[in-house]
Amino acid sequence: MTTRDTERLIFVVGNSRSGTTLLGRMLGRGDEVLKFPELHLFGRCVPHGKELEPQSRDQAFRIFSWLADVAERKLHAERAPELFAERARQLTEKYYRDGKDAWDLYHDFVTDESRRQGKTTPCEDLPANIFKLDQILKKFPQARIIHIVRDARDVLLSQKNRRNRRKMGASYLGFREVLRYRMNYHPVVISRLWHSAVNAGLRYRNHPAVLTIHFEELIESPEEVLKRTCIHCGIKFNPIMLDVPQVGSSSRPDNPDHRGIDKSRTGNWSSGELSDTEIALCERINGKLLTELGYSLSGKRSSLTGVLFTTISLPIKGILSLLLNLDRTKGLGEYLRKRFR
Repeated sequence: MTTRDTERLIFVVGNSRSGTTLLGRMLGRGDEVLKFPELHLFGRCVPHGKELEPQSRDQAFRIFSWLADVAERKLHAERAPELFAERARQLTEKYYRDGKDAWDLYHDFVTDESRRQGKTTPCEDLPANIFKLDQILKKFPQARIIHIVRDARDVLLSQKNRRNRRKMGASYLGFREVLRYRMNYHPVVISRLWHSAVNAGLRYRNHPAVLTIHFEELIESPEEVLKRTCIHCGIKFNPIMLDVPQVGSSSRPDNPDHRGIDKSRTGNWSSGELSDTEIALCERINGKLLTELGYSLSGKRSSLTGVLFTTISLPIKGILSLLLNLDRTKGLGEYLRKRFR
């Protein structure tokens, strides 16, 4: 039995803006879990589709440099992997062997960093890992997956308002990133992405390593859901996990001095910030799945003007979004195939 067969990693996954960061932050408040920021190893450093290919020593050094840089300085900082060259060299000497792939090196980094910081269990809350569950479950038999599902219409609203994050407290976001958020938003695209991501997770709903929870349950009954999550992950629940800062919302300014769960973060899609057409399109695409998951449909109807605007804007926004994402997504074809298949 290898070390990997006994070591436990936690992956919090779901559609973007579904509460993955909140849950990761909660788990990281305990004594056992080291909560990493979104490391984005795949797509930014290693192309999508190349996850399982053997890496050379030079590639391993580059991967360790990337991971150390993002883990320390977060994703939105200007990349400076040279600052972590010595750390990457040490990791390469310690762990590199012929035949290791990028997931192996990812495992080496997060487990080594966790031990360095006195923790036992690494946790990453990257939503996009939901499209790599087949690889994760194969590579890490003892991994625990937490799949968060959130009402597609609240996700739609959060994605629509994401362009406001700079004004809400994310001052590190530059103009280009805000523009990318704006161009990435289209009700049809976001609704389709939600459908793909949720289905990718529900495919494993009966797998013993996967626990599916609803964002709304986490907000309404945080202690109960968190205890269930901790049992699934094999870690101890600590009440301090509930004491998290209220930051990261697309609708409200960050307020890190306010702690705990903001129970007003659900059902906001019906407040009027989404048009009837946006709601109707989302329900047309996801109505069956929403109903299966226990969400009620509004029955809103599209307006002719709304449909025309949505139809005209789709190719324009699609092209602009593609251009703005080209330089940040290696293996773009594989990335798009999994999300829109």
